[in-house]
Amino acid sequence: MDPLLLLAQLILLALGANAVAVSQPGLFADHLFRVGLALLATLLASRLSLTWLVRHARGLYLLGLALLLATLFAGVEINHARRWLAIGGFPLQTSEVAKLLLVFYLARFFAVHGPDYPVFGPVSAIAFAVALVALEPDFAGAVYLLLLALFVLLAIGVPMRRLLAIGAATVLMATALQGLYLSRFRHVLARFRAYLTGGDLAYQIERARQAILEGGLFGQGPGAAMPYVPYAYNDMSLAAVAFAMGLLGVAVLFLAYTVVFVRGMQIAAHLEGALSVVAIGLTGMIGLQAVLHIGVVLGLLPATGLPLPLVSYGGSAMLTTGVAFGLLHAAARRAFAEPREAT
Repeated sequence: MDPLLLLAQLILLALGANAVAVSQPGLFADHLFRVGLALLATLLASRLSLTWLVRHARGLYLLGLALLLATLFAGVEINHARRWLAIGGFPLQTSEVAKLLLVFYLARFFAVHGPDYPVFGPVSAIAFAVALVALEPDFAGAVYLLLLALFVLLAIGVPMRRLLAIGAATVLMATALQGLYLSRFRHVLARFRAYLTGGDLAYQIERARQAILEGGLFGQGPGAAMPYVPYAYNDMSLAAVAFAMGLLGVAVLFLAYTVVFVRGMQIAAHLEGALSVVAIGLTGMIGLQAVLHIGVVLGLLPATGLPLPLVSYGGSAMLTTGVAFGLLHAAARRAFAEPREAT
């Protein structure tokens, strides 16, 4: 295990436990159980062969797309959305699996073809996954997948002319389909209107701000009664951390994510080819989701429903992030392995 990554991971889990304790005490015991599963997932994933995963990335990604497709037809419906697929009694959010497999798919493609290669194939594969997630409907999850892919493409040096072509095609397609999509899923449009006009959905952000202010510099402690914030244990976890641990706790949280990002990019810099892309993608996967969650809580972005990695209460998201950390640990072992002496 990489010491810096492990330290940051444990800090984030501890902050998350405090956030759940103040925001939804009845879920605390279950949250600790899920934390244990995430740590177990990290341990097991750290022993996996990254080379094997890259070699079979195309087949694994097709499996991920099949799971997304199955979710649309046979998924568990909650609040008029099908985002979970019951597998062995466990409700698996298949978009969480898809984002992990997307990283390996892109790593394999660009390791084989290089960054300056026509990217119609991977762009089509990404677009298919984004469309399936959007139809669940999970608009925020779809945008997140798109941004994650863009982050990887930028980080590995895909030429700007290809990125501009991808961007233009995406804008044209979104413009053509936005009317049909928004008429079918009106709650997406409602979120944007609330963000722009300060409507009912802005109430969640206002309550989150109040909780942050009441937390002060040092916080109220995990035993304090937090003022009501809708979904503070998940969608608004940053507010719960601020209430329980204060601005100092938030600073520690920011520092932990910074350590994860910097260390992840250091690992990528010490690797080559597909493994470097894997490290970049896994780092972006964690960091991008944290940035989007924080942006929502601070009122900089419309409400998305994206959890804060390792901090928010959750099943599939917690497990997937645990796996992502484990794979980063495996990448670190490869990156910083001492060369064997010649015999």
